[in-house]
Amino acid sequence: MPPFPSKLASNLGNPNYRPTLVAELMKRIPQVPVETPPKDDKLADRVVRRNPKVYGGSYDPVVLEECRRGIEKIFTVVEVPEGKKVNIRTYYLIGEADIWWNTVNDKLVGPEFI
Repeated sequence: MPPFPSKLASNLGNPNYRPTLVAELMKRIPQVPVETPPKDDKLADRVVRRNPKVYGGSYDPVVLEECRRGIEKIFTVVEVPEGKKVNIRTYYLIGEADIWWNTVNDKLVGPEFI
């Protein structure tokens, strides 16, 4: 670190030199590059930003179709791979639809399917 300039050192008590002193000290602070840790998957964040509709098990086929088409449009724009669509889709099931999915999913991963 270079020595502190004598002009600044001799005027440390003078309030008029404080901005100059702060500026000089700021120059001497080592710059550390900011690193954002890489995320393995920002896919779910990209889907969430598009506000997909949730489906609660309505018996109205129009509601179901709107939810299905909406999430498919989002998957197309976000380029969601086939292998991740089911997990993301089921996250947006609530109420009766969520209960139904959990029941079906438990049966699909049961010992008879191993």
